[in-house]
Amino acid sequence: MEHLLHHEIDVTVVAARPWGLEVVSGRGARGFIDTTKSPAWSSGAHQDLVGATLRAVVIDDRRDPVRLSTLDADMRIAREKRDRSS
Repeated sequence: MEHLLHHEIDVTVVAARPWGLEVVSGRGARGFIDTTKSPAWSSGAHQDLVGATLRAVVIDDRRDPVRLSTLDADMRIAREKRDRSS
């Protein structure tokens, strides 16, 4: 499993769906970013995101595909959790 809970990864958007973004990591691992977890979603140009590289954090590593977030708040929380566990 490439995606570890609370870890940050770079992903590429491969498809925009009405409910969120399908993404893939550089190693080919799939992920999903829900509409509520992407600040870029509110712009309305969802198809324009296809091909874009985003920095995301793993918020649920037990689902297939894993769930990711690009929200600053989720990034901060994940960093705090990683710092506490080190």
